[in-house]
Amino acid sequence: MKKFLPVFLALLISAALGILFILPGFQKRTDVYLQDFSVSGDGSAVTIETFLTGSMGYIRAMEAKQIGDEIHCSFYRTFGGLNSRLGAKTAFEIRLDHPAERIYFDRGTSFGQLVLERDADTGAWASASPLPQ
Repeated sequence: MKKFLPVFLALLISAALGILFILPGFQKRTDVYLQDFSVSGDGSAVTIETFLTGSMGYIRAMEAKQIGDEIHCSFYRTFGGLNSRLGAKTAFEIRLDHPAERIYFDRGTSFGQLVLERDADTGAWASASPLPQ
């Protein structure tokens, strides 16, 4: 019994630390903004540069869902705690396999924020609001 208790406590502490290390990576970031963007030569992808308005944390992944002619992007925190850089990225590629006219960033509400839209006349992508300098 005396040997079992330290092993059990070690396993319990390890499991708790593992959970605290992994769980933040599944939380969405809603404070992500567009810093810059570029369109591939053939127009099949848009690469976006992002930044956070929050003072803490980083982005590790982006999930893009196409709904009709709109693409909605959700961003996820890094693994490893509050201010971990583990797997942090700022640039993400959005594939344009199907015709898309607008790109939105998730704000945690039912409506995202429009960040990019395609000009109907020229077909060129433009920022919906001025990019930061």
